[in-house]
Amino acid sequence: MKIPHTALTELRSLLGEGNVLTDEASLLLHAYDCSLSRTRPDLLLNIRREEDVAPTVKILSAYKIPFVPRAAATNHAGSCAALNGGAILNLAGLNQILQISTQEQFAVVQPGVITADLQNALNKLGFFYAPDPASERVCTLGGNLAQNASGARCMKYGGTPDHVLEADAVLPTGQTVHFSRDGSGPDFIGLLAGSEGTLGVITRLKVQILPLVKHVKTFLVTFPSLEDGVQTVTDLTARGIIPRCVEAMDQTTLQTVEDFSHAGYPTDAQALLILELDGTPAQIAREEKELEEICRLNRAQQFLPAKTEAERNKLWLGRRAAYAAIARLAPNVMVGDGTVPRSELPRALKKVRQILQERDIRASLLFHAGDGNFHPHFIFDERNPADALRVKRALNEVLKACVDCGGTISGEHGVGVEKRADMAYQYDKPTLDLFVRMKRAADPLNLANPLKIIPVNYGEKARPQAPADDSVQTLAQHIRLRREAGVPGAVTGANTRLKTDAEETFSTRALTKIADIDLTNYTATVQAGVTLDELQNALSARGVYCALPGGKGTLGGAFSSGAYPHFYAHTLGLEALLPDGSLVRYGGKFMKNSAGYHLTRLFAGARGTLGIVTQLTFKIFATPVTVPAAENAPAKPNALWRALKHELDPNGLFPILPEDEHV
Repeated sequence: MKIPHTALTELRSLLGEGNVLTDEASLLLHAYDCSLSRTRPDLLLNIRREEDVAPTVKILSAYKIPFVPRAAATNHAGSCAALNGGAILNLAGLNQILQISTQEQFAVVQPGVITADLQNALNKLGFFYAPDPASERVCTLGGNLAQNASGARCMKYGGTPDHVLEADAVLPTGQTVHFSRDGSGPDFIGLLAGSEGTLGVITRLKVQILPLVKHVKTFLVTFPSLEDGVQTVTDLTARGIIPRCVEAMDQTTLQTVEDFSHAGYPTDAQALLILELDGTPAQIAREEKELEEICRLNRAQQFLPAKTEAERNKLWLGRRAAYAAIARLAPNVMVGDGTVPRSELPRALKKVRQILQERDIRASLLFHAGDGNFHPHFIFDERNPADALRVKRALNEVLKACVDCGGTISGEHGVGVEKRADMAYQYDKPTLDLFVRMKRAADPLNLANPLKIIPVNYGEKARPQAPADDSVQTLAQHIRLRREAGVPGAVTGANTRLKTDAEETFSTRALTKIADIDLTNYTATVQAGVTLDELQNALSARGVYCALPGGKGTLGGAFSSGAYPHFYAHTLGLEALLPDGSLVRYGGKFMKNSAGYHLTRLFAGARGTLGIVTQLTFKIFATPVTVPAAENAPAKPNALWRALKHELDPNGLFPILPEDEHV
C-alpha cells in the first residue's frame, strides 16, 4: 500500500527521521521470520521509547495503516509477516531490564529484552525466571507472551502467562491499558498470551521470579527406539510424577546435535530422554528410583545422572542448540508444534512416522515430551517447489493427526499464517465465530497484525460441532428464548458468591455431571453446576486432588467469580454458552495450547458477563495441592472488557459489568 506523505511526516516528527524507514533494504530485512512466509512491508518504524507506542498506533489508526509488532521475529508460524503491507513496529529497541526485586520476587522489563539476558541477570542474584523457550538466547520476553512460548519447564512450573504479574499494552485503537493479577475480572494477561499482536502491542511486563532451586538432578536415558521413550513419558504421567523437564530426541536429532555441540550424547542410541528433577534431596531420591524403574520397564539401555553442574549444563546446551544444529543439514527447516494428551504420545508418534514415510520426508523428531508437545523438524530446500510443497502438506497432515489424537495444532509457536487453515480442522464454526468477534471488539478496523490466526472462509470448512449434553441444550434454549423476549438475568450456580435475589436468573444447577476423571493424563472434566464438595468427594474416592477447596459453591462459580485466580493455570479446556445461545468449545486434556485466543482465560473471572461456563477440564494431582484462600478483589472493567461486552452481549442479557469509579 502507499503510505500517505502526511502520515510519514507525523511519524517522523514523533519518532525521529532515522526511525521511519522506507528504503528497500530495511523493508526486505523485515519481510520474514523463521517461517517460510515472505511479505514485504511498506514502512519500518523503530520504536525507541515506550511512550511512543500509543501515539504511533493512533497515527496508524487514523490513516488506516495496518501494522505488525515484532522484535526478534524468531517464531515459526509467519506471525511477523506483513500480509497486508503497512508498517512493522520494531520493538527490539525496547530492551531494558528496568527493575529486579529479589525481596518481592519480580522483575520489570521492556518487551524487547532477550529472555536469556534476564536469566543471566537473575542467575547472578540467585534467582531464575521459570519459562525457558529453547530459543532463549535470541527470543524476547514480549514475543514469548505474544506467542505463548514457554519451554521445557512448563510441565512443572506452568507457562509464560502464569509468570506474568502485570502487563502494559496499547490496544489497536491507540488506548493504553494496564493489566494486572491484582483484582478480579477476565484474565487478560492470559488472553494476551498467544494472541500474536492481533489484540494489542505489549509495551512492558512485570514478571515473577523465583529463587534458584538448590537441588536439581538431570538424567540422560537412552532407548532402543523412540517409541520406548515416549511410552516412558506416558507411564510416568500415569504414576502422577511431575518432573521439572522431560525432553525426547530421535537418533537423527541426537547425532546432529552431538556433532554440532558436543553435549555428550551417545550417538549409537536410537533415542534419548533428558529427564530433570528438582526439590528436596529426599524427594529427588524417591522420584529418581521411580523414574529409573519406569525407564527400565520400557527397555532403557542407559540411565545416567549428570555428575556435575557443568555436565548438566552441557546436556541442556545440546538440547537448546537443536534448531541451529539441524539447520546445517539443509537450506530450510520447517518446525512443527502440535500437542497431544500425554497418553496419546505413542499413537501420535506412530501417525507422524507413517506420514514421513509415505511422503518420503527427512525429519528430525524432538519434543517437550512432558507436555505432549511435538517439534518435528522437516529438512528440505525451498528452492525446489515440489520439495517445499511436499513438506508443507506433510506438516499439515501432522497437525491434523495431533487434532485426531485429541490435541491441538500449536502448543507454543502460535498459528500466524502458516497454520491458519488448520484452525478450521480443530475448531467448530461457533468457536471460530467467537474468535472473529473477539478480534473485532479489540480491533474494529482490523489493523493489528491482520489476516492471522483465523482461517479464511472457515464457514464451509469448520469442524462439525459435536452434540451438547441434554442439560446444556436445555440451558441454551432458555437463553435464546429470554434473548428474544429481551429479559436479562443473573448467572448463578449455588448462589453462594453472587447472593442475588433477582427474579430472573440463568442457573447452572442442572449441570451436575462429573464427566471424566482421567488417571492416565491426570485431568478431570466436570460440569459447572457440580459443587466443590461433590468434586472433592469424587476426586478423593479416586485418590487424587485438585487446586480448589471444598465448599457449597459450584465449580463454575469458583472459576467465573475470580475467587481462585491460581486455578486458571490449571484449567485446560472449557465449554461455554454465549449470550446468543451458541456453544463454544476450547482446549482439552493437553497441557499446552496456542491455537486461537485463550477462551479459558477470557471466561475466567468474567462473572458471567460474557457467557456461561458449562464445563471445565482441569489438571488433577497425585498428591495434595496447596490451595490459597479465596480472593474477593474488586473487578475493575477496562477498555478491552467493555469492548468485549459490547460485542458479545450488546443487549445486556447477562450481568452488566461491575461498577468502577475509575472509568
